[in-house]
Amino acid sequence: MPIPNDPKNRDWLDVSSANPKLVDEFRPCLVGFLAFDHGQVPGLAGTGFVTSSFNFAPNKTIADLALVITAKHVLTEGVLKIQRPDPRHAPSALFIPASAKTPLLHEEKLRAVWMGHESGDLLYARHLTYHDSSDIACCLLTPQEEYATQFAPAQIPLDTTRPSVGDVVHMVSQGGRQITDADRLPPTGAKGIGQQFTVRRRVSIRIGTVTAIYPQGFRQYPWQCFTTSIPVEPGMSGGFVYLPRDGKQVAACGIVCADNSTREAHTDYSLCGESVIACAWPALALKVPEYYENDAPLRTLLDMMKMGKMEPAIGGIDHIQIIDRDDGGFTIKRSD
Repeated sequence: MPIPNDPKNRDWLDVSSANPKLVDEFRPCLVGFLAFDHGQVPGLAGTGFVTSSFNFAPNKTIADLALVITAKHVLTEGVLKIQRPDPRHAPSALFIPASAKTPLLHEEKLRAVWMGHESGDLLYARHLTYHDSSDIACCLLTPQEEYATQFAPAQIPLDTTRPSVGDVVHMVSQGGRQITDADRLPPTGAKGIGQQFTVRRRVSIRIGTVTAIYPQGFRQYPWQCFTTSIPVEPGMSGGFVYLPRDGKQVAACGIVCADNSTREAHTDYSLCGESVIACAWPALALKVPEYYENDAPLRTLLDMMKMGKMEPAIGGIDHIQIIDRDDGGFTIKRSD
C-alpha cells in the first residue's frame, strides 16, 4: 500500500539521513540491550525505548530509574542466546527450569547502552517483566552512579490508539549497530570491570503504511498486532511505531517485533515489506515495582498511571480494564 500523496508512489521510505534534527531528538529515548557471554564478550540483542522515568529514591531531584519497553524476544531470545550460547538443556527436554529460560540481570551479564546529545552510559537492569501471551516486555534501568547527573532520557509515552489499515506510520529504532572487535579489550578486574569496546549505532526513522490489523493474532504471532509496509533490519526489534499527528506528541502505538519482508523489499522503496508490530496498549498489563525497594508491591502500568506515578497513555486509559482470573492469569480488555 503506497504512502499517500507520495509522487514516487513508494511503499516505504527511510528518512533518517534527511532529518538530522529529528534523529537527534529521538536518540535519547532509545537504548540498545548489550549482553555478555561466559568470556565477557559483548553482543547487541535489540532495541528498547524509554516510556517513563521515575525518582523513587528520597531527596533526589533527578530521575534515577527509567522504564523501558521492548519486544520480549529481544530479552528472552536475543539476550539469553548471548549470555548462554551453549544451553545446558536440549530444546526437546521434558522439563526445563524457568531459570534456564530467563535472562540474567547481573551487572556483568546485561547492560543497556544509552546515548544522549553529549554523553552516554551503560545502564544497569534492575527489573524485568513480560507475559508469555505477547511479545512485549518492560525493563527498569538505572544509570551508573558516576553518570547519574548526565542521564536525561527523552520519553515516548504509550498510545492506546489502534491504527487502521492505510494509516501512515513512522517507525523509530536502531539500525547499523555493531561492536568493533578490534577496539575491544578484556576486563581488567572482577565482574567485567575495566572492559573496553566500541559500540556503533544509528537512529533509524522509516515511513510506511499499516497493511493489515490482526486483533486475534497473525500466523505464529498469537497476540494483538498489525503489519506495516516497512521492512525491519536485524536489531530493530523493540523499537516503536507511532501515528504522526500535526502538533501532537509522539507516542508509541506499537512495538517492532518481527519481519517477513522479501529480500528485495529491504532495498527497494517501491516494494511493500511486511513487519509485524505488537499493539502497544496491552503493555498496560505489565507489572513493575511501585517504588524501588526489594519488598515493593508490583503494580500494572495501568495502575501506575491511575495512581499518578506515570503519565497516562495518549489515547486515554479509561476504556482499558484488567481482570484477574482464578487460574492466576489475567484478561486485558478495552470497551471501544
